[in-house]
Amino acid sequence: MSNIKTNFVTKQSVQFKVLNEGQCREIVHAAFRVLERTGCNVHHDGARKLLKDAGCWVDGNRVNIPTYLLEKAIKTAPSQITIYDREGNPALHLSANNGNSYFVAGLENQYLHDSDTGEKRLTTKQDVANAGLVIDALPNVDVACGLACISDCTRQLADVYEARILLENTTKPFLTWNFDIESIKTQIEMCAEVVGGMDKLVAKPFVILGAAASTPLAHAEDALDKLLYMFEIGMPTPYIAATMLGGTAPVTLAGNLVMGLADTLVGLLLSQLTNEGCPFIGTCFTDMFDMKTMAFSHTGPEFSLGSAATADIFRYLDLPFAVHLGSTDSPVLDQQAAFDIGVQLYTGILSGANLNFFLGYLEAAMSSSLETLIFGDEAIGYIRRIVEGIEVSVETLAEDAIHNVGPSGNFLGEENTMKHFRERWTPTSFIRTSYEKWAADGKKDFKTRAKEKVKEILAQGPRRPLAPEVLAKLDAIMAKAEEKYK
Repeated sequence: MSNIKTNFVTKQSVQFKVLNEGQCREIVHAAFRVLERTGCNVHHDGARKLLKDAGCWVDGNRVNIPTYLLEKAIKTAPSQITIYDREGNPALHLSANNGNSYFVAGLENQYLHDSDTGEKRLTTKQDVANAGLVIDALPNVDVACGLACISDCTRQLADVYEARILLENTTKPFLTWNFDIESIKTQIEMCAEVVGGMDKLVAKPFVILGAAASTPLAHAEDALDKLLYMFEIGMPTPYIAATMLGGTAPVTLAGNLVMGLADTLVGLLLSQLTNEGCPFIGTCFTDMFDMKTMAFSHTGPEFSLGSAATADIFRYLDLPFAVHLGSTDSPVLDQQAAFDIGVQLYTGILSGANLNFFLGYLEAAMSSSLETLIFGDEAIGYIRRIVEGIEVSVETLAEDAIHNVGPSGNFLGEENTMKHFRERWTPTSFIRTSYEKWAADGKKDFKTRAKEKVKEILAQGPRRPLAPEVLAKLDAIMAKAEEKYK
């Protein structure tokens, strides 16, 4: 029998780092210097007052931020955030240093590849319901989103309708987008109605809403309206800094990281000035466009490399964060899409990226498909098993099992095998079969099998439906919102 040493690490996860601590420090300090020396434009009277009162230098819309304020905000912001599901169960444990990686479906797609016809078309309310049902059934898609910009409703309420429909069709936490402050307030009102009040929602938040910076170094009035409201009520809030290499940020990855970090740090500072201790989710999205064609791009080595480096930077800062990984430039779910998505998912999990946005995207975020979600779910499960690593313990060394079987035996009937074989990853959509059996079963490729799985899930309907009286209250809130546009 082996003797395992005291304090021996029995299981070490697989992980990698792009930046060392010294490089992270240089990037963070460069972002501090940019905000102190160059400053940023803040197009919001209330935000500028907060910043000026705290000690920033303000000249018109231009605000220069002293480093000590940013350092203080980093210290007072929570290093851990818990996001719950609709029923109040802990679902996401966000921390830059716990290694947890969660995957979020895409949002705001105008177009969807129809599961029945295969054709690309405008998204509808039914598509959001379908997305909610499919995501609810997929164990490795952790956060729901509608994959839509709904076309068959009052245009100004597309964001609100998405939230309303997701609330009915999934219990998972969800990310939603918004046109303006009124949209956010209506979405929050509906979420509070579902859990029985605003105090309960703030205590156990299950919705993620935020805003985006107008990079480089500009912060719009409508975005800050939304941010400040979320900070005031104390909800976990991301401030999206989506920088484009060579466009809205330097073409070098290091310069891009400085630019994105500087923009999201303004949101962090405002969160702590508004409500010290308010949970904040940092970001630095590395976007690109093809310098030959000027086409927007959502994949490439730099895309993944920038996201992995972002993980290192936020680990250095000890702040929860989000990146965007899990999409493709391919217009359809094909071999290119599978490669793009697989590499990005592996990057996100290996680097320990907290929240990985936009699973299900095709065509550089111009469209999506439910079959792409099925592929992503299967790939995430596969990769998560790799990253779990290998347990080395008295039990798993299995010396007694080896002794019992002896030379030329087999382990099928061993108690050790019965106890542990279910720990192996098992595919649910990928197949392990011969060509002959595959042909006899109808020569179904992955996309065909994924379409069948989507249909099976949709036929089951909501797994945990809301009570009729709750749905009636949500409909009443929507009817009130509709009145503004009659």
